[in-house]
Amino acid sequence: MSSPVDVTSGWASGRLDLLGGVADYSGALVLEVPTQAGTTVTAETSGSADALVIGDTILTDRELRTLVALPYPEVRDAIADLPRWTHYLVGVALVLLRHGVIEVPRVRLTVTSDLPQSVGLSSSAAVEVATARALGADRLDPLQLALLCQEAENHVVGAPCGVMDQVTVAMGRAGTVLPILCRPAEVGAPIAMPPGLEVVGWPTGAEHDVSGVPYRRARVAAFMGKRVVEESTGHQVDWVSELPANAVAALPEALDGWAFLERWGPTDDTVTTVDPDLTYPVRAATAFGVEEHQRSRRAREALDTGDTATLGALMAASHAGYDAMGLGHPASTATVEAALARPGVHGARSSGGGSGGTVVVLCDRGALDHVERLVR
Repeated sequence: MSSPVDVTSGWASGRLDLLGGVADYSGALVLEVPTQAGTTVTAETSGSADALVIGDTILTDRELRTLVALPYPEVRDAIADLPRWTHYLVGVALVLLRHGVIEVPRVRLTVTSDLPQSVGLSSSAAVEVATARALGADRLDPLQLALLCQEAENHVVGAPCGVMDQVTVAMGRAGTVLPILCRPAEVGAPIAMPPGLEVVGWPTGAEHDVSGVPYRRARVAAFMGKRVVEESTGHQVDWVSELPANAVAALPEALDGWAFLERWGPTDDTVTTVDPDLTYPVRAATAFGVEEHQRSRRAREALDTGDTATLGALMAASHAGYDAMGLGHPASTATVEAALARPGVHGARSSGGGSGGTVVVLCDRGALDHVERLVR
């Protein structure tokens, strides 16, 4: 006689980044929109289950307990040979175990999704939050759940993402813009989209990877700039976005990693380190966190009044900031230009982690209905 099967599931959306993007790790205000598409993770438990099963990956009770006891760098080494996509699910399970949220999971996890992958729509955050919900963590406060999922991506997967993705997919509401002050995550009241407008995503055709070199280099550069400004002003701040703009403008355009380490030592970022062999765009990356925080504050006011001209100008400045710190892409530039040439489009920009992926567009409702693979 077969054992009865208990099935639970969790769902999470993706996100469209109206304004803010990589300024989240700088402690900036970001403005995010959940997508209609999302990811479902299903957990099937039977009386005979004795392991965590994800595809062809099987982790026994003993293996999970061993992994939980290891420091995070050793966890990453231990799971390195597992299929890359499973790291997100395993990471969430391990973090929830480590924090005592769940018991050792003895389930089979399966993933279904209509959310495009590797195009900068937070498909990783969606599978993380959906996994946490399927494993029973949906009883947690949504913000706490999001922070635990970010911990999994930062320390188990090894991707140095900020917090906006996980917070948006855990807390966003359809048809609204979610303001998040990423210090580390203060969530404001959702803002209704002005009548007749919508935010859509236009995939560029170039894959995005938040664990890739350009994103990591931009993040490291921002924290390098923070360290230099703090020394020059004699004043420490908690977040890059709090730095004085005049001091940031005086930063060198670029710094070699070895030269920075020799003079200033390590940064205070907890998830990245300075590579002595790389050159970093220090001024542009630091300035982006400071300037994008101010742009997001102005954009929040413009949303309240439906001021599309201001919103479009702010998105253009943000897009230029991505290019300046090395997170642009020819495909993103071409897509932005194509979008802005269409009637009813008010603004377009690189979004999320940049380097391709998806361009976010503010437009009249229906203005881009004819675009293939459009994401709402």
